Amino acid sequence: MALVEVFEGEDPEKLLFVADFDFLPRVGEHLARDTEGFFEYYNVVKIWHRQDTAEGTFRACLLVTLDD
Repeated sequence: MALVEVFEGEDPEKLLFVADFDFLPRVGEHLARDTEGFFEYYNVVKIWHRQDTAEGTFRACLLVTLDD
């Protein structure tokens, strides 16, 4: 699968990271991200696809919230 942009919180401009997923996560699923020896868990709350104007291709985007 292509690269997926992951955004955090209410601000769709706050890019958290870009990653290559084997499959596109669905709304309601969780992502576990290893950060310096411990995991941060994110809840997927929204999915959309945006068009890259330079290439004209679409990129998958996820909106997540940190799940304590």
